[in-house]
Amino acid sequence: MRNILQGLISVPGVMGGMLSDERGNVLEHSFPPFFDQGMISGVAEMLHDGAVGLQEATGGVKLFDVRFELGRILIKSLPKMFMVVLCQPTINVQLLYISLNIAIKKIEKLTLEQLLEQPSRPAAPALQSPQPVVAHRPLSATPAYSDYRAVTDAKGVLLTCEIMKKTANTFWDSMTDSASVNRNTALEISNFFNTGPFRKLTVTNRATGAGKHIPVSVIQHDRDHAYDGKLVVTLAVAELLKVKEGDQLRAEVVVGGGILGWEGI
Repeated sequence: MRNILQGLISVPGVMGGMLSDERGNVLEHSFPPFFDQGMISGVAEMLHDGAVGLQEATGGVKLFDVRFELGRILIKSLPKMFMVVLCQPTINVQLLYISLNIAIKKIEKLTLEQLLEQPSRPAAPALQSPQPVVAHRPLSATPAYSDYRAVTDAKGVLLTCEIMKKTANTFWDSMTDSASVNRNTALEISNFFNTGPFRKLTVTNRATGAGKHIPVSVIQHDRDHAYDGKLVVTLAVAELLKVKEGDQLRAEVVVGGGILGWEGI
């Protein structure tokens, strides 16, 4: 992929390019050495935080062209990836688009070949142990990479229960029937059910079988991935499902809840 991004630099006026994934990780970039690595990672993280909100606001636009006095940024949305190209304001846009389309076709071909080369994953057993609770890590300038992958059973994604702490600011929120997940967990759930963004989940206490349809929002700014594999529920939901901190819950997507429902992004 580096060679593909390096090819874009041959276009007069292109200063560099970057590929990032849907989790906010930099896959590859072709920016000169004087570009700060933390800044490059920060751009990938901002795309991670704002991608779904941009899709909602623009109706699924695949190319964003942001113009500044001293530069121009093109952001291309690819399947599970983003391509960012930084250009000078005087760039020949027609030539850039031609080169960009060629680069995208090469990346898509390379990605497909990599997928075909991967051995098939063994089927998951019917029951698996819940993912261990991720310890809180201090925030840093560069977001920590998350290798979280969902634990599942035959019906849905298994998550660890965390109960919202009732404070003066969250007292009324704790009385509502709602839950929250971070973006990594939301992606794992939507990928498991192949539904895309969702508004509600059916949450089930696996020990008792008690379940309920619950509105779900996305936790903002979980850059240290402290909530990977967790479902944060209100006190009202915890009492309804008879669950306590650390219990295992099953999450299933409620189909038909609307086009887009990831809030807080």
